[in-house]
Amino acid sequence: MTTGLSPSGRRRVWLRQFLIQGCWNYEGMQNVGFAYAILPALREFYAGRPDEALKAVKRHLEFFNTQPAMGAVIVGASVRLEERVAAGEVDPRSIGTFKVGLMGSLGAIGDAFFWGALRPMASAAGAILALLHPLLGIATLLILYNAAHLPMRFRAFAAGMEGQEGAVGWLKQAALNVKTEDRKLAAAVLGGAYGGAYIGRYALQGGDALHTVVLFVLGAAMVRLFTALFRKAVSPSDILSFLFLLGVLILWD
Repeated sequence: MTTGLSPSGRRRVWLRQFLIQGCWNYEGMQNVGFAYAILPALREFYAGRPDEALKAVKRHLEFFNTQPAMGAVIVGASVRLEERVAAGEVDPRSIGTFKVGLMGSLGAIGDAFFWGALRPMASAAGAILALLHPLLGIATLLILYNAAHLPMRFRAFAAGMEGQEGAVGWLKQAALNVKTEDRKLAAAVLGGAYGGAYIGRYALQGGDALHTVVLFVLGAAMVRLFTALFRKAVSPSDILSFLFLLGVLILWD
């Protein structure tokens, strides 16, 4: 299914969806950012029809809130729906219904994957390599996170541009529940590896036997903490970020 949106318009919408959180507010949450992202498409679809264009903008200033990266599929699908509304093929109210129907479920799926699995995994890997050099740790975190984050945004947006069916089909094919569990497991393993590497490194520098035993007990407790957090489905992102920062501060020359 093709869309009448020009390549330049499509590119602008895709880039603007990175700013969906650019204007948070208590009343509409991400609504202003969403309207800003889809505005290039509305300008094309409603060219020469300012009254209809204004109504379209107001439609997207209604309440909207979801996980930012997963919002890409809703942005893409909304573009496709707006094109059909502009052509008189569907009721404008279907856009609001579609957005409300997806934003909650996508928010839960995206939070579990991005905040509860991918970010902890990337943070733990970065923390380990920060033991070698702080900048290497920072680069690792950013590369690992964005290697999954950016392609997923691109594919989600493209699927949404194919219409509602394309959006739903992509969600089924993406199998984010499986990917979430895989990355949670990797984060737990890397978190334990970081604890062992960190404690082992400073145990060798500690000197007496008591100091070494205490450090290894602390390391075991750290690994146990990560395991407990994951079993309870609690995201350890903040803890990993703290450990990463701690490693950077200690190793910074």
